[in-house]
Parts: sequence; structure tokens; C-alpha cells
Amino acid sequence: MKKTLLLTATMVAVCLYSFAQSVVNPNVEIKDSPATIISKIETDKQYTIVSFDHYAQTDSAWVVLNKEIYIQTDIDNQHYEFVKAEGIAVAPETRHTFAKAGDKLSFKVYFKKIPANAKLIDIIEHAGRRSDGVTYFNFYNIDLTQSNPGEQRVKVTQVVLTPPPVNEQFNTPPNDITNMMSAMGPMYDNLTKVMLSAQLNFYKQPGKLAEIAKVHKQYFDALVKEGFTYDQAIKIVTSSPLIQLTGISGK
Repeated sequence: MKKTLLLTATMVAVCLYSFAQSVVNPNVEIKDSPATIISKIETDKQYTIVSFDHYAQTDSAWVVLNKEIYIQTDIDNQHYEFVKAEGIAVAPETRHTFAKAGDKLSFKVYFKKIPANAKLIDIIEHAGRRSDGVTYFNFYNIDLTQSNPGEQRVKVTQVVLTPPPVNEQFNTPPNDITNMMSAMGPMYDNLTKVMLSAQLNFYKQPGKLAEIAKVHKQYFDALVKEGFTYDQAIKIVTSSPLIQLTGISGK
């Protein structure tokens, strides 16, 4: 009788463990969004649910989630895809805009349920980085084996622009800075045009465009081979090309 009760209790414990796992403040080896914290990861009968805290780094900062976000585990290359989100705008919805630096947005993202024996996962919204400073919710090597009690926060490092000194006699800013900025504008504009012209001349050389096309095809094939879908690979190649033209901001 005792053996039967012990076996039953063990089976119930195993079932509960497989249906409900959670880790608080998991260790993350690498993340692309320094303003975001993963506060909890839990797996129930249906979903794996990730709770995030995102902090505004500047006044009027904004945030939005892409449906392409998914989880990948250390067990296989399968993508456990996005199901739904709570507390955050999902593209193409209107993005959430913060009032001031330091404001926090807490939200949850529901994914398809990952295997119970997964020990490390990646959460990837968009592989690669943008050159305009926009970051994605990319987190790599998240440890599911250990919780870290306590509240986490991120350091807000807002850039504050200091106005130029005021001329006390006339109560107007000095003209030196204004003249300097006016002189530097055309210089940067001409430099950009020279760089673009040099790039175009380089691409006009025989065989260069075919060589670049071949590199991007190899880039695309490598992404597909690593487990990305064709649509995901196309988005990565188009949004983060290996070779980019320098843009002109002048006339």
C-alpha cells in the first residue's frame, strides 16, 4: 500500500512538473535590447509564457512587438512560434510611446509550448541589427535551470543636451558655434557624395555586381540551412544586407 501511494505521488509530481515549469529572472548570456529584462519564463499545459519588463531610455521612446518572434531550444532547430501577447502593441498596431525616460512597460508573450527537458533557449524577434539604433527583442542562451530572486532593473542613460552659453551682455548665444555648424554642413554633404561616387564606380567594374549577388545568395542559403524559413531569410537579407550603399542627406 505504501509503495502504491509513493508511486502515485511520484507520478503526480512528474506530471505537475511537465505541465508547469517556471524560472524567475533567468540568466541571459547575450541580449540585443539593453533596456529589456526577462522577469519570468513559465510553461503550462498549452504555452510557454515569457514576461518582460522594458524601460524607456529617452523621453517619448517607443516600443512595438513583431509577430515573427519565436523561441528556439537547445534540443533541436524547431521554432516555437508566437501565439499572442498581452500588454504590448503588436505590429502593425500603433506602437506604445512612453512619456519619459525610466518609465516601465511590463508585458507577456505567449509561444507554442517548448519541451520540458529544454535547458537553454533563444528568443529571437529579428536576427541581425539595424544601423539606426533600433533594437530587437533578441536574447541568446537563456538558462532555464536556475532562478534569481529579487527585482531586476536596467540603468537608464538618457542623453541630455546642454544649451550653449549665453552672452551676458546681449543675452544671446555666441555666434561662433552657429558659424561652425553652418560651415561643417556642406563639408559633410560633399564627403558623403564623394563616398557614394566611389562606391558606384567600384560596382561598375566588370563582374562586381555578379560577385555581390553571389555573396548575398550564399548569405540567403546559409540562413535557410540554419533553420530560418524562406520568408524570414528574405527579410533578414533585405533589412540587413552584407553590402550597403551610403545614403546622401544633402541636395
